[in-house]
Amino acid sequence: MRLLRKNKQKMKYSLQIGEVPIYERDEEGNIIYIEIDGQKVPVETGETEIGYDKPVDFRGNIAMSGGEAEAKSFGVDISEYDAVLLMEKGRIPIDETSLIWHTSEVKYIDEQNTIVDRKTADYSIKRVQPSINFTRYLLKRIVK
Repeated sequence: MRLLRKNKQKMKYSLQIGEVPIYERDEEGNIIYIEIDGQKVPVETGETEIGYDKPVDFRGNIAMSGGEAEAKSFGVDISEYDAVLLMEKGRIPIDETSLIWHTSEVKYIDEQNTIVDRKTADYSIKRVQPSINFTRYLLKRIVK
């Protein structure tokens, strides 16, 4: 199976990078900084959350799921996913921990644009289904 270029849409993916600190914020949601040795340093709460790397552009074939013909595709009930992404096998390094932006804009939670706001992503990956020539990713919409 070949994927036609004209059927591909622009998207972004972000890979999970591990734990990142949570910063204290003011009433407006801005990070609170203190000055140490002449440098602004964000105030940490002592807690952490899962962090994601800067999103990377890619083009893929995405289709919204639906229809009775797909009711039990690969043993997964249609109610468990909202879209299907088809990619040439090995084209992008995403897995079940990655995030996808399709129509939304990527936003960051810090002023240096280093920590991705994962709530701005459109999809998380529910399941990866590789075949000989392509990989099928079942996507679950992130409620905003």
